[in-house]
Amino acid sequence: MRIAINLATRTIYDSRLVSRLCMVAVVLLAVLLAWNFLRFARNLGEMRRLDSEISAADKRLRSAPPGISEQEHAAIKQGVSFFNEIINRKTYGWLAFLERLENVTPDGVTLSLLSPDKRDDIIKIEGLARNFRALENFLEMLEDSGAFHDVLLLSHKNEEFWEQARGVRFSISCKVNRQ
Repeated sequence: MRIAINLATRTIYDSRLVSRLCMVAVVLLAVLLAWNFLRFARNLGEMRRLDSEISAADKRLRSAPPGISEQEHAAIKQGVSFFNEIINRKTYGWLAFLERLENVTPDGVTLSLLSPDKRDDIIKIEGLARNFRALENFLEMLEDSGAFHDVLLLSHKNEEFWEQARGVRFSISCKVNRQ
């Protein structure tokens, strides 16, 4: 019979296991130290590169920009105004304008020509009305709609198309409220 009881008064450590664990910890800490050192060196190099780029950008900003001639400035200004005009033309809502005009056109009035003048926001309207009362009604509806103002009857003329067909040919100018 074999008894495997330790009768010693103090606990004995396995020194080989403790030294191996300490060696693994030292190696791991050395690897972490080397990795942190490399990261620090890389960040320091990046900071120096960024500082040199910042100083170069500051020098460029402090230096006087090259001047442009009056002809170049006029050409650029003309190009900008041309493109702004195109943008303004594209942003106008023609469908909404035509819908507002349709809403105020009464029965017995037919429109034959819409001629816009973009500089003054004036629209010239030509058409035919069944009678002068229908034309008066159209003028009143244009004024009362709020979408048109300064409505002016430019001309009107009674016409006979054939024996039973008579009407009034008219021409109106009005300003359009941009909404």
